[in-house]
Amino acid sequence: MRFSGFGIAALATIADAAPTFHRNQARQNVTTASERLGLQWLGGNSSLPKILVLYTGGTIAGGSIYGALDDTQYGQLQITGEQIIARNPYLLNHTQLAVSNWTTEDDGSTGTNDALVMNMTRFAHDALCSEDSDIDGAIYTHGTNSLEETGFLMDLLVNCGKPIVAVGAMRPWTHLSFDGDANFFDGVMLAANPESRNRGLMVAFNARIIPGFWITKLHSTNPNAFGATAGGDLGLFINSLPVFFNTPSQPIFKHEFSIEEVSSDPSYPALPKVDILYAAREFDGKLVLDAQANGAQGVVIAGTGNGGIPSGDDEIEEALEKGLQIVVGTRSPFGPSSPARTPTYAKSGLVHVIQARIMLQLAIASGYNMNQTIELFEGKFREDIGQSWSPGS
Repeated sequence: MRFSGFGIAALATIADAAPTFHRNQARQNVTTASERLGLQWLGGNSSLPKILVLYTGGTIAGGSIYGALDDTQYGQLQITGEQIIARNPYLLNHTQLAVSNWTTEDDGSTGTNDALVMNMTRFAHDALCSEDSDIDGAIYTHGTNSLEETGFLMDLLVNCGKPIVAVGAMRPWTHLSFDGDANFFDGVMLAANPESRNRGLMVAFNARIIPGFWITKLHSTNPNAFGATAGGDLGLFINSLPVFFNTPSQPIFKHEFSIEEVSSDPSYPALPKVDILYAAREFDGKLVLDAQANGAQGVVIAGTGNGGIPSGDDEIEEALEKGLQIVVGTRSPFGPSSPARTPTYAKSGLVHVIQARIMLQLAIASGYNMNQTIELFEGKFREDIGQSWSPGS
């Protein structure tokens, strides 16, 4: 795998064959995480907040050779993280920025590669949460097709209170109405704001502040592409400054996983294989068995209505007996997949199926069995609706 523009520690992290990614680097007289990770800070005022830029490309970095009206066939032109920063001279009046490049030449992207996303998450955890950290927050650029997946994963694994903000764009930088510059600036200002601490991962998009736990892409082309499946926005940007609606809080249904424990799973440096299936009339239960035969350790089913599966019960039961873990959500964009009175598999509650896949991956990597996964997804929901359950009951 060939990477371009990585810091020293990022390369070391990816090359490691064991999950001891948070270890001392062999460097003399190192006193801060910035020095240890080889970060080069842009900006001349050392008193300003340090914001790490995790650059993964995406539409925000893509341009088109087809003119200023094209917003569907772009990608032939690319700009770097440093070039994005240079487009806005106001950024370095407010922050110091260092770019860590997470693009590859020939091995996919964070939209296609779990191992790359996990290595970036480990790097972010080290940079922000280590005892020698001198970094105030981070943002990551990302293609919008899977921005929510990376955000949800990082939200469950990097939890030391420092803000991480996702940014992207729906239009290429060659477009006459490019939205990426504003989203990037807003994201940096959000990550640098002291009031952003202890709110979990956030998304800065179209002058909105959206929680990373609930975020999903609701429109394929509109600049106002993202929204929350539950809970609503956290705030908005006025004059490119964050204005929050409430004091800091975390989603009740959020579970913080140990990044060290997850990284000890045999799937390292990636995550256990979990597939998503879409349920409709005459759903074929053999698809579940096929996924298992193809190496899946878990399956998330986007069920009908309140988490229903029209058919395939026998095959699902067989897969469960063979050790497959199953979570059933709803294909509806809003609303819960509610628990059954006597469960055999987990219902996802208010967690959207895209996020449920990542949550199941982390649960399997953390050693959860099916009953523990049911408790993970359903426990608080059952408590709230007075429908308790325990294995064997």
